Amino acid sequence: MADELGVDQAMPILKKNRMSTGITDLDVIMEGGHQNPANILLVGPSGTEKAVFAYHFAAAAGKNENTYIICGNTSPDDIVNKAANNGIDLNKENIKFIDCYSSTLGKGEIKSTPKVTLIDGPSALNDISLALNEAVKESQGKRIRFVFDTFSTFVLYNPKDSIRKFLGVIEGRLKSANATTLYLIDEGVHDKQLISLIEHGMDGKYLVVEKEGKFFLDIPGANTEIPIRVGPTGITVM
Repeated sequence: MADELGVDQAMPILKKNRMSTGITDLDVIMEGGHQNPANILLVGPSGTEKAVFAYHFAAAAGKNENTYIICGNTSPDDIVNKAANNGIDLNKENIKFIDCYSSTLGKGEIKSTPKVTLIDGPSALNDISLALNEAVKESQGKRIRFVFDTFSTFVLYNPKDSIRKFLGVIEGRLKSANATTLYLIDEGVHDKQLISLIEHGMDGKYLVVEKEGKFFLDIPGANTEIPIRVGPTGITVM
């Protein structure tokens, strides 16, 4: 009966169609983590909490999973260092980057490497789509984690219709590839109409909420906002 319900028999509270958030206490609250496959919108202030939440997810990839971080407003090295400062190791063999930032710096020739696929800026949506296709191909037979850090950058660099078409193409494609994708959105940057457009194809929306200097996570299905704190080992559920 447990198998019929999609429940992990080793830990009956954890459902099989889930992908770990990388935060053990949060996985228990969420019955195993994020839905898999799924497209998930993560909205919050532009500070540390939202990014660290995503880095936990990226670093939690198991042996039969790959992670791809699509960089919009910072370099792969900066992301790895920022995660390390919060106790999270992104310097793993199964974590790769689609770098849409470094080519915008104008610091001479930068080339792709086995770990980093270089894209000619956040407005090159066709090239990003092709890079995602390659990620899916090389991850055949595995589950995939994608993180857009941040998707706000891509929204700011492209017309609304282009973003709509881009999402219309990749959302279904990535879900079909057994991927769970986090789209990070900076709070207060976009108008409500644009946020509604982005939300349209999402399977879930999480909010990082700040109240009087304290942070909370608002997730679907939870009866209350979950207090969180960023410390030397990343996010802790309070």
